[in-house]
Amino acid sequence: MSDFLFIVPALRERTSEASADLQLSHGLWGLCTALIRSNLQTYLTPKSRGVVYVLKIGLCAEFTLVPPVQDFSGLDEFLKDELRTEARHGFVRIDGVKRWTWSAPASQVLLLRVLKIPDQAELTRRLALGMHRLMPEEYEAILTGIREGLAQG
Repeated sequence: MSDFLFIVPALRERTSEASADLQLSHGLWGLCTALIRSNLQTYLTPKSRGVVYVLKIGLCAEFTLVPPVQDFSGLDEFLKDELRTEARHGFVRIDGVKRWTWSAPASQVLLLRVLKIPDQAELTRRLALGMHRLMPEEYEAILTGIREGLAQG
């Protein structure tokens, strides 16, 4: 089983937070690069889950991914227009969206620890890729860290 960390950058059309909100509200996650599409097609399973990191906002949502990866042409005309940047290489349906508010600094500390990344520069490099494949234990550690962090403050 594979789980995924999706990173939402700022776009010309909208902020990263608005992009995440738009995708989550429509029950889909767009594939903005060919590499993300290829990796998702390779590792997506019926039990895959995703967690969302919005740049400058932090970790903010989780969901279940619903295979298969679909082509951009599968969107209706309104969504094609709305999500042309986010989903230009396709999309995957999502279900069971849970949202929360957690800070970017706390999110980065958690990701550095859970993913065993040596420094901020390496984390920044990985986040710039737009998606990171997670092992189930990493995914669970991220969710546990978020729950504990939210409970404390």
